[in-house]
Amino acid sequence: MKTLILILFAAFFYACESGTPGTTQADSQPARTQSVDTADASRKAPEAPTPSPQTGGQPRTVRDFFNLLPEKYFTLEGCDRETDKDCRKARTEYLKNFTLVEDIPNGYFKGACDGAQACIEMAIFKRPDGTYLVGVAREFEMGSNFYFLDYAGGKWGDVSVTVVPEYSKKNWYELPRRGTTMKVYAKNIIEQGDDFEASEKGKLLYSLAWKDGRFTKVK
Repeated sequence: MKTLILILFAAFFYACESGTPGTTQADSQPARTQSVDTADASRKAPEAPTPSPQTGGQPRTVRDFFNLLPEKYFTLEGCDRETDKDCRKARTEYLKNFTLVEDIPNGYFKGACDGAQACIEMAIFKRPDGTYLVGVAREFEMGSNFYFLDYAGGKWGDVSVTVVPEYSKKNWYELPRRGTTMKVYAKNIIEQGDDFEASEKGKLLYSLAWKDGRFTKVK
């Protein structure tokens, strides 16, 4: 009898164990989360390419010429000449803070002035051989100057007298932004002292047309 009871108890225990649902492989592993590739998000954006150097070392735009212009023709008052080679930092600051017009396609630039810092206006005139005549107008507290310059072989030369018909320091030359015809006015002296001259544009005298690499006087 005891044997029968033990057999029945064992059978009942086996049936309970076999009836318990088994754990599947899917249940035994944690749910898979989708991995996010952060490589693209953290990758540094490509830097802008460095502008190519001037072809043959020659300036090609009015800004190129501005960046090479000697102090003789335009002084940057904010330049620390002991630490700022060729006043590069001062030029950058001037362009940032004083630029009024920078018209690269038309070869024209105009910068403002402030206190001791002079104003500047530039226009470049292209010759048939690809070189340029650079017109520079500088206005400051003690007067105004007008230059017509050549740049070749890393050197500047004032060619005002040779390229501008009837060039005179008593005239006011209006550098054109559009076109290549330059108007010439009389320079009216408002006030003059030993070391200064206050002047303004007077009456129109004539115009100079730029053609085939030279100025021609026109009415």
